[in-house]
Amino acid sequence: MIGYEIFVRSFADSNDDGIGDFKGIAQKADYLKAIGVDLVWLTPHFKSPSYHGYDIIDYFDTNSSFGSLSDFKAMVNTLHEKGIKVVIDLPLNHVSDRHPWFKAAMNGEKPYIDYFLWAQPHFNLSEKRHWDEELLWHNRNGKWYYGVFGGSSPDLNYENPEVVQKSLEIVEFWLNQGVDGFRFDAAKHIYDYDIKEGRFRYDHEKNVAYWKLVMDKARQVKGSDIFAVTEVWDDPEIVDRYAKTIGCSFNFYFTEAIRESMQHGAVYKIVDCFQRTLTKKPYLPSNFTGNHDMHRLASLIQQEEQRKVFFGLLMTTPGVPFIYYGDELGMKGVYDSTFTEDVIEPFPWYASLSGEGQTFWKAIRFNRAFTGVSVEEQLSREGSLLREVIAWTKFRKENEWLTNAWVENVTHNTFVIAYTVTDGNYGFRVYANIAGHNESFEGITLKPYEVKIV
Repeated sequence: MIGYEIFVRSFADSNDDGIGDFKGIAQKADYLKAIGVDLVWLTPHFKSPSYHGYDIIDYFDTNSSFGSLSDFKAMVNTLHEKGIKVVIDLPLNHVSDRHPWFKAAMNGEKPYIDYFLWAQPHFNLSEKRHWDEELLWHNRNGKWYYGVFGGSSPDLNYENPEVVQKSLEIVEFWLNQGVDGFRFDAAKHIYDYDIKEGRFRYDHEKNVAYWKLVMDKARQVKGSDIFAVTEVWDDPEIVDRYAKTIGCSFNFYFTEAIRESMQHGAVYKIVDCFQRTLTKKPYLPSNFTGNHDMHRLASLIQQEEQRKVFFGLLMTTPGVPFIYYGDELGMKGVYDSTFTEDVIEPFPWYASLSGEGQTFWKAIRFNRAFTGVSVEEQLSREGSLLREVIAWTKFRKENEWLTNAWVENVTHNTFVIAYTVTDGNYGFRVYANIAGHNESFEGITLKPYEVKIV
């Protein structure tokens, strides 16, 4: 199984307003199929005031810019007909400050006051997020509320059983609309504030127990054929705790290790990553090229031949590989928490960035016309990254056993990593040279930037 993250606004436009939509995605199902995708993860498609959609006003309705609920269901049906599953992004940690629940809470209405976290005398209202020094507490009309992801995104209070029940209703609703599963956003943030001590602190035990409730509900509605993947950006040992319950987890260390190793010219971090995250585990890892919260692959790994090695590693390792839309073309983008639009630019279907289905909701900064980064240009060029990706996804399809495999016997020199992938019945050994010169290792000769299977 091969996954593909789509930022809905940027992918494909069906009604000539420049904004990507559900019908546009359905119209591009053949492209998704051609590049080997059989599962798409859609970034938030709910009613929301923002371009990114992670601050939700209504969990039971769609963003009208993308289409109606019936348009959504029609898209799901079209993708299902092509053998492609649909997974939706589900941010349950917080809502928009324009959500009716929060508005009612601000007005002092019950039961909604208890849907959110409010400051108590022993809380430190100057406390900041540990990763970027943004404030955790926000003042509005003299009332202080908790919002890890900013004042426009107040956190829900999961100490309240009503909130837990509401979240389960949301899960059930979307499964009944035909979706095949979820990407659980900010999974370790459901319980991340210690009310007794009055400070930020992840409660992994309570978080995992909550996600078990969610998965039990999902299986009750959908059966065992449910796909869920969790976003836990943390040490591999912490990721393991969530992944065992949810079934699959994005392997952030994989992406970081390969990027850094290629930039520094040595495989040591890849080796550490493979030994810590890709050994036999009771869940599926999800290795990926990048996502909407990271620098684009092509902005960090400049040479196309190096990016081909990345895809070679991605498609020869266990689990469910995910491609961030446009990474198969070499789209560029530098992440900035203030200007996140730079990594979610319109998907370039045409060399001129003009034609049927092309989105144009924002000015193009990184992926300009006639720079070689488009489906049209990549398909017409022999040896392009897109053609290489298609070859690798075809290989992956021929070796479906890789989904439930694991890595063992990892060896290396400075520039080459070698590893065996097996599921106990099938297996092969992979040699990958990340250097721009010939290498010889364990009797295997490798060309510059070559991935070889023996």
